[in-house]
Amino acid sequence: MDSKNFRYLLIFIGIVSLSFAAIFIRMSNSEPLAIATFRMGISSIILLPFFLIKKDKNISKKDIKIFIFSGLFLALHFYTWITSLRFTSIMSSTVLVTTNPIFVSIFSYFLFKKKIKKRTFLAIILSIIGIVLMSYGFSFSTNLKGNLLALFGALFASLYIISDYYLRKKYDLIDIVFPVYLVSFLILLSLSLSLNIKLYPLPLKEYFLFFLIALIPQVIGHSIINYSLKFFSPVFISLAILGEPLGATIFGIIFFKEIPKVLEIIGGLFIITGIVISDKD
Repeated sequence: MDSKNFRYLLIFIGIVSLSFAAIFIRMSNSEPLAIATFRMGISSIILLPFFLIKKDKNISKKDIKIFIFSGLFLALHFYTWITSLRFTSIMSSTVLVTTNPIFVSIFSYFLFKKKIKKRTFLAIILSIIGIVLMSYGFSFSTNLKGNLLALFGALFASLYIISDYYLRKKYDLIDIVFPVYLVSFLILLSLSLSLNIKLYPLPLKEYFLFFLIALIPQVIGHSIINYSLKFFSPVFISLAILGEPLGATIFGIIFFKEIPKVLEIIGGLFIITGIVISDKD
């Protein structure tokens, strides 16, 4: 297999790995905050040896705030998105959480005065139509709550992406990922303890699922996507990530017999079209 085909295969493995996140989360009976805490905690442990063997770890004091905010946004992203899977379908949740390119465009306007193009306004309108349609796919009030939580997950993900974009200009990947994951874990752990979320003891099955969530979607999936940015354009990667809702929906049908409603599919197509339009900016 030549290097080009290997890179495409790697992207495929990364997307499939990401697609399993929603499935493993649905299999768990633990509180969403517990799942998020263990996801980031185990991911940090897995990445620790790679961080320690790295010789140059010169983190500027003025960037410490950015690392902390990045970890905070990542923690809130996982907490809201994982919680959304308790109230809405796998398809709705995974489609809505991938709307972060639209939020990135909006935040870039306010933070960096980057002009919002007409395409982005069209993307926002299409996404709003899609959200309304998807919310009618099940019980409206319950499904709307889950969909809003998934949207908040996308919002926090976009803030994480913006802070990560700033850090990537100055630091290597492992020098960013491990500290941010660790900060995220500490924030989630503090929340879990303050809210008396049960972390121990839990059935062995739960800890095994936590390990799978940390290893496959987080460490393998996200690492492959970040690594692939060396060989593919950000636009291609953004579009490739849209394979996650498709993969998660297929796995949802296989594992849970969760067949999307017609309105969900139509709404999802509206949103994905909006994301594709937004990514062209």
